[in-house]
Amino acid sequence: MVAGAAGATAPIDQGDTRASRGAYPWFVVAILFVGYCFSAIDARVLTLMVAPIQADLDLSDFQMGLLQGFAFSILYSIAALPIGRFVDRTRRRSTLIVWGVLFWSLMTAACGFSATFIGLFLARVGVGVGEATLSPTAYSLISDYFERRRRALAISFYAIGYPIGGGLALLIGGWLLTHFTREGGLTLPVLGDFAPWQAVFLCVAAPGILVAGLMMLIKEPPRREVATTIAQRSSLREAFAYVMERKVVFGSLIGSLGLIALLAIGTTLWFPTFLMRTYGMTPGEVGLYYGMVMLICGTVGTLFGGWLSGRLMRTGRSDANMRIVLVSTVLKGVPLIIAPLMPTATLALTMMAIGTLIGQASQGVMLAAIQDVTPNQLRGQVTAIALLAVNLLGMGLGAAVIAAITDFGFGDQGALRYSIAITGAVTLPLIVVMLVTALPHYRREIALLSHG
Repeated sequence: MVAGAAGATAPIDQGDTRASRGAYPWFVVAILFVGYCFSAIDARVLTLMVAPIQADLDLSDFQMGLLQGFAFSILYSIAALPIGRFVDRTRRRSTLIVWGVLFWSLMTAACGFSATFIGLFLARVGVGVGEATLSPTAYSLISDYFERRRRALAISFYAIGYPIGGGLALLIGGWLLTHFTREGGLTLPVLGDFAPWQAVFLCVAAPGILVAGLMMLIKEPPRREVATTIAQRSSLREAFAYVMERKVVFGSLIGSLGLIALLAIGTTLWFPTFLMRTYGMTPGEVGLYYGMVMLICGTVGTLFGGWLSGRLMRTGRSDANMRIVLVSTVLKGVPLIIAPLMPTATLALTMMAIGTLIGQASQGVMLAAIQDVTPNQLRGQVTAIALLAVNLLGMGLGAAVIAAITDFGFGDQGALRYSIAITGAVTLPLIVVMLVTALPHYRREIALLSHG
């Protein structure tokens, strides 16, 4: 192709061409999906253990919000930037994930050895650093294994790893916490005694070495959709410059993605505690029922969004991914806002199930939308910039904002339900405005990058 305004694109051979044929690309997606599942389990299992950790370490809701969000996200966000640059340059992307899995599993185990707020905070920071290796690399690999029409579905299959892992974190975590509470904790030779919540961290960290072994099976695919006007070994400065030159589309995409994450992650992290405080549910009950909501509705919604994207693109809708995100955001608003205000746990879980089912349709296609308007040489770095917003706004502020409204606004832990509802009522209209603003600019960038 001849270079155009946005940079013409062309495939280049930087990997094993045979690896991108047949069923193997879906095998790679399956491996990455497993990794995403376990990353979600290690990140989310803390949500079910708020009460015992608070009791043992004498922590406030705000401190727990920092542990659930800010501690995990701060270095996750920072580390993702150099990691994204490495992803765009290396010819062996899977090796990075192998080391990342081993590191975040080690840090999850370190959470089990922590007996102070500072120790647990630092261990959670380590979990975030390790997990920062996964998504920039995974999105880059999947984008090279699949053309644009199939990419959203493939990314959606990867993306369901997080709701499935989040659901399993609740199911497995709830069962483990109940078991170790009944047993009075865990005693290991040489290592000594562990409280029930510490034992849960040790158990969910253990499979990490097996997951790392799976990652070693991924072959390097040839890179596709490389912009000829962008340097082969682009820098982070060039990635920021590319984004700033298209600040409306990327600002809206990344900003809305960050706010979606703030609402989704903040609500997900505090909803188990809300169910226990408001309706008197036990950790085991919350793990079972809310875990099933996350597992089933999250999976079905995410896969439906990916399938719908491919179907719409086959009818000529180049902006299919953005349209799906916009419609799902509008439709999920009411059930998500009213869920914590319901008079019974059954109704609250029902509303959350509906909101999750609809909202998760945007999970995979939103990241696919960003890949679609980004040249190959910059995908790892632009994905890292997007994840910076997701984690600073989502993981960093989502849990802390809801906790701050509860602690400093209402001054009453029983008001958690209103804090969750207020967060949804404020953020959802802002997300819709950003998406509507981005749509025409998104269409133009798709056309320029596709045709040169």
